[in-house]
Amino acid sequence: MASRAVIIGPASYAPDAGVPAHDTIRQSALMYEKVLNQDPLWGPDRVTVLPENELFQIVTVMNGVQKAADEARSGDILLVVYVGHGRCWTGVPDEQVHFAVNSSRRDMPYTWLSSWYLYRTMRLSKADLKVLIADCCYSNMLPDLGAGDPQLPGSLGVVHAGTCVLTAVKSTDLARAEGCSHLPAEFAACTPFSGHLLKVLSQGTRNHNNELSLGLIRDAVEEELRSCGAPHDEPRMALNDAREVQPLFTNRMASELRRPARRPRTADEWVTALFEGEVAHEDLLVDPDLAGDVVARLWVDQEESRRLTAHRINDGATKRFSKPTEFARYWARVERALYT
Repeated sequence: MASRAVIIGPASYAPDAGVPAHDTIRQSALMYEKVLNQDPLWGPDRVTVLPENELFQIVTVMNGVQKAADEARSGDILLVVYVGHGRCWTGVPDEQVHFAVNSSRRDMPYTWLSSWYLYRTMRLSKADLKVLIADCCYSNMLPDLGAGDPQLPGSLGVVHAGTCVLTAVKSTDLARAEGCSHLPAEFAACTPFSGHLLKVLSQGTRNHNNELSLGLIRDAVEEELRSCGAPHDEPRMALNDAREVQPLFTNRMASELRRPARRPRTADEWVTALFEGEVAHEDLLVDPDLAGDVVARLWVDQEESRRLTAHRINDGATKRFSKPTEFARYWARVERALYT
């Protein structure tokens, strides 16, 4: 395998650039390197943190991404992590999110890296799974990474396999850069989103699986941010032809500390197992009747986190239950709960 990870963390700018420098940005990039280097699924040979001299220009940043995209092959993962400043201007074609490089200037969009270029390069890679983690302002406005997005014309409409975009913010444009004091010291030196995500990747979760899938990562980080003593926005994850159960990182928690695997049978058991991290949402999408009952129970509960989970399962069900008879069975269980 030739899976590749590229970590981009520009943290310094010209004194008159109008772009604030944050040590947490560079510390986050270095901590991603440390954590991935220690992950058996990755390791030093597959992880590149772009050095300071490659963060000054758009072309050198893209050279690093292009190299990794070209080296990844079928069966591999291409992971790009961006930590830094994000901007979005009106009057720029398609209002694309732009990422800062070290030469960026506050009100000059042409000095920032357009996400269009990053997306196009990642899309054309032959990797089976392409993942973008964006820890920056306006990351909530990033579209999914899949093909056919009208906001990204000229990308050739090509995507070789599944894609995932995981962003620091979902309900607000602004991502905080100051570290979260509720985190252990090494993670508190990072940005809040990256600090909490890296804590999950470093310490693992109590889920019985040996690998952290896309869904487990998203759920674990959501729980981390919700349970933190400081207020945080929830992360956002957009999948395109990728499944929530696709593995991305190793579960670093000792096996004896994890919950034993179990297979829920009733809708109530499924609800409990979902929120204890014992099962993934996609595990439920094999039985239209049971999936419908679980969504109905979650929705009737009225709690925001449960309604969000209900929406997430419903989105997966509409794709999975493509046969009319299956979808009719599912919808018969869920319709009354969703619309009353």
